[in-house]
Amino acid sequence: MPVWGSLRLALVKSGMRHIWARFFIVIAIAVICLAIVFGTMARKRTFSMVATTLGGEIMFNGQQNDWHFSEVIQCSLRANPDFRATDKPQASPCDGAMFNVQYLSDKVVPWKNSDQIEFSSNSSNGLQIRVKSDTVPGMPPGSLFIIPQTAWADHGAFAFQGTVQLGGKMATGSRGYLLSGHWEALQTGMATSLVRDITDVVKSGTLVRGSTVDFIKPGGDVITYGHLTPPDASTAGIEVAVLTEKAPIALRVSYYGLHEPAIFKPDWIDTISSSTMLVALVVLLSLIAGIVELSLAISDRRKRTTTEP
Repeated sequence: MPVWGSLRLALVKSGMRHIWARFFIVIAIAVICLAIVFGTMARKRTFSMVATTLGGEIMFNGQQNDWHFSEVIQCSLRANPDFRATDKPQASPCDGAMFNVQYLSDKVVPWKNSDQIEFSSNSSNGLQIRVKSDTVPGMPPGSLFIIPQTAWADHGAFAFQGTVQLGGKMATGSRGYLLSGHWEALQTGMATSLVRDITDVVKSGTLVRGSTVDFIKPGGDVITYGHLTPPDASTAGIEVAVLTEKAPIALRVSYYGLHEPAIFKPDWIDTISSSTMLVALVVLLSLIAGIVELSLAISDRRKRTTTEP
């Protein structure tokens, strides 16, 4: 009886010890997983986007927005129409009665804060820029800068800093619509930033023809850094590439026929599924749990062997 009593007591203690060991393993894994999830989460992110569009809008911000035109037709809207005005010998794309037309080379336009423009690909595949704000000297709202197709095809990039909208509102007869595009949301979690100074692509998508796209954040406009470039010879439209500031940003996409725009931003599922660090740590934790479980089983078997009569 004393032997069996001692064996029962040893088994009870061993069972309790195993239960508590497993309990602490589960708690430790849960705490580590919560810490990892918290560490990989980030409210701030940046978006990158490359698109081909027939039109868009920019509101400039900052002092890095000087545009150099190698060749441009400047059409300043007249305060009052002059129907006696005649066009120059070249075929002017602007009505001389409504615009004061100038043919310029090596023209530099220093866009200032809050200057707003609308850019589009005109009927001859050149670039047309319409002034929308009343802050551009000598260029009232409605005035135009037009780069002919021959000059635009070999033109350099137009870099900008400011807020941007790609694609106009889609309706019957619309011309400045978006053709195609691709976007990515990138962010770095707290835990990831401790071991590597890079960002992960946590969400991505494509833009369909006719979309209207911009970026939003709580409490203000989203500053983007981008550039306009001419398309390939076989492609229509304007090539646009942008990168946003780092902030709690979301991508807003409007479609024809929908009352509310679609909002895209990464959630915790996107963050976890795209984190290679998190996947590696989960595998490591599973391995550690398996080793501990195996060690407990071996220890329990040894104790049973030593206590048997």
